[in-house]
Amino acid sequence: MKTKFLTMGLLGSLAFGGLATPAFADGEEAAASPWSATLAVTSDYRFRGQSQTQRDPALQGSIDFASETGFFAGVWASNIDFNDPGDTSIEVDLYAGVTQAISDKTEATFKVVYYAYPDQDNAIADYDYVEVLASLSHDFGAAAVTGEIAWSPDYFAQTGSAVALTGTLAVPLADKFWFFDGGLSASGHAGYQWIDDNIAYGTPDYVYFDVGLSAVWGLATFDVRWIDTDLDKTECYGGLDLCEGGVVGTVSFAFGG
Repeated sequence: MKTKFLTMGLLGSLAFGGLATPAFADGEEAAASPWSATLAVTSDYRFRGQSQTQRDPALQGSIDFASETGFFAGVWASNIDFNDPGDTSIEVDLYAGVTQAISDKTEATFKVVYYAYPDQDNAIADYDYVEVLASLSHDFGAAAVTGEIAWSPDYFAQTGSAVALTGTLAVPLADKFWFFDGGLSASGHAGYQWIDDNIAYGTPDYVYFDVGLSAVWGLATFDVRWIDTDLDKTECYGGLDLCEGGVVGTVSFAFGG
């Protein structure tokens, strides 16, 4: 089955701790590197509300390049467990896109993501697929909102065209909190996933959502949130608990940039 949602988004939007930079004399400034990396451990890898790891932990990481022109590209990987006949155990995502400022508080992003499962070894439909995503974000000061639409011409396991529409709300709560020198914030996502071939995929179209808190300490971001869908157990891949709600904790580290 295919599921996936939060962790890649969390690494991108919540792992914002930066490297400490040395002092420079007489007006020298550190040149920002276009390269960055993330490393994360999560208690349950979720994508659009559904567990990718049988509700077990995952180790994840990424390497990214971002230019001053707004172009970015990278690779992200995670262990997975679909409990499939071939024991597929890894997902590797390749992505590239561009982000452009529309105003000092609004920006648009367009990207393409290729989801690959290199050790898939079974006779069922190919898991690999491509998504095209577009998003628009605006910072209101007291809160930031983002709307995103994702489209795949042939979704996971060749289940036909699919569309996901997601909204995000992020609210900064404190610049500093306890020993968290990078501050405390709250955020939530809500979305809807449409899939052309629901029978082959294993679920009907569904709602996914989450809400949680993130705190930054140096390079580390600590995130805890409730993640859920509107699917009951009988609608989830023939009676699995992968679509049920649960608390997910993630610790991620951001380097460079």
